[in-house]
Amino acid sequence: MRKPRIRYDCILFALLMVFLFVPIIQEWGGVFPVKPLKGVFEPTPKPKLTFDNYKSNTYQAQIEKYVSENFGMREPVIRLYNQYVWSAYNKTYCHFIVPGKDGYLYYALAVNEHYGLELPKHYKSNEEAKKDADTELRQMNKLRHVLKDYGIEFVAFIAPDKPEVYPEYLPRRDADTTTIHLTDYFSRRMEETGFPFINMTDWFVQMRDTASFPLFPKTDSHWRYSAIYGYDSLFRFINTLDGEAKFPTLHIGPPITYKSDKLEGDEETLNLIFRIHNDKTQYKSNITVEADSTHRKPKVLFVGDSFIYSMNDFMPVRDIMADREIWFYNNTAYEGFDNKTESVKDIDRLSHILNADYVVFYSAGHQWWEATYGFAKDALLQLCVSDSLFEATVTNMAKQMRNYEGYSDMTEEEVRNNMAYMLRNDPELIPGLEGEEMPTIRNTKRIEQALFANRIKADKDWLSSIQMYATQKAISLDDALKEEAKRMDQGESLIRDEVVFDTATFIQMKKLEIMEKWRHNPEMVNMIQQKAKERNISFEVMLEKDALWVINQQIEKGELFQ
Repeated sequence: MRKPRIRYDCILFALLMVFLFVPIIQEWGGVFPVKPLKGVFEPTPKPKLTFDNYKSNTYQAQIEKYVSENFGMREPVIRLYNQYVWSAYNKTYCHFIVPGKDGYLYYALAVNEHYGLELPKHYKSNEEAKKDADTELRQMNKLRHVLKDYGIEFVAFIAPDKPEVYPEYLPRRDADTTTIHLTDYFSRRMEETGFPFINMTDWFVQMRDTASFPLFPKTDSHWRYSAIYGYDSLFRFINTLDGEAKFPTLHIGPPITYKSDKLEGDEETLNLIFRIHNDKTQYKSNITVEADSTHRKPKVLFVGDSFIYSMNDFMPVRDIMADREIWFYNNTAYEGFDNKTESVKDIDRLSHILNADYVVFYSAGHQWWEATYGFAKDALLQLCVSDSLFEATVTNMAKQMRNYEGYSDMTEEEVRNNMAYMLRNDPELIPGLEGEEMPTIRNTKRIEQALFANRIKADKDWLSSIQMYATQKAISLDDALKEEAKRMDQGESLIRDEVVFDTATFIQMKKLEIMEKWRHNPEMVNMIQQKAKERNISFEVMLEKDALWVINQQIEKGELFQ
């Protein structure tokens, strides 16, 4: 019997059809399950074709960008290319991650800082960098002095940089040995001025060879399990300072190990096909919290970078603190343990600061060139400078600047805006904040209102009334709190005594809370985006539908109004 001949042309044709039509089918219907890419990006909306945007060529540019983000099988194609670049050249297109030796990953800025290459990007000379650092530290000391009037301690925490702990795996660079390291300079100056701080780098370097666990994972530039020792050191250090609030004592047992296929940290961000290392060992903390009559869980405001997030993963934060707030890069506020998220500029910053027992500025060493991310300047303005003093200073400066080159052709409003911007970036230009002396001026009226707002927050029933009022009026909670404080000050009837419980408003309030919480949860966002795409509706509509579904479940179980 004659053996059938293989038709290679048919096989090639079939493969070609697969490569041509699978992406098209995937783009139309999302038939094949694909692993989503990790990272943060703003999706490009699909543009609508009009005569004007076609004529101006804007449609062509927009549709090209949209197609590049939405073509079928995009995710596996990108992962395949990333894997090729990594495996063949030990490189990545993730601009903030640097591959080291033996599969180690480092944060690019931290590598530059280690080799002395980061500082020249921000300063012309070491002396200029030192001058800026001295100014920042002077303002930090002034802020600490003011906060002490309200029983609040202000401390600094320098998290370790991976290149300092594991320098032998770094990629080779030509180092600049003439530049200073600002963490070293800040550490020396904080010690000289008496500002309370703790620097974890030296201790981590000392313990790396004796620890039974990696102080940094190979494939992440952040600490993970080792963070519990850093924060335990911070809490113990704070307990040595004066103040009534005392952290409970932590007893740290041997780590609990387990195996996990889940990628974490920077390796996940590379969007590769294969793991960099086969070691799947993960660590869980083994912490016992001891508290007696001398301890009380304090409220802490953390201002800083992403090194804070390992606290959630490895520490029993609710057993250690009564309340915790994170101002991420002094830009995004994560309020409470459930992480209600808002922009820092949109909240009543003064009441939030005064609600804390401790304010902790923390950052990894390579980012201390921008300490405290503007927090010290803004907090000084909030606590010390009334609106009338700020406006009077703006007016006085505007008059003086009128005759200077570059200002004479500006409108009055433009000059005033320039002066206001200058004051916010250099509050020591304001009378009462200048020089080396500790400030004596206070924003008394606003401080009284902020303390009153905190009193309301501590009263559950009163706060519920204000939240319902805010929902009814479609205003922020902070604005509603300010209005209640104003009514109290002027002797008017209080919102608390006027608001009547309304079921529809209460449900609306809870719906908005759930939606806001989910918007800042990447896993929930990805899931809701996928559901919205499958049902051909917008993300916001799907978000609201899912939030209402949760509320209906709570109503059926009798949990919503508890």
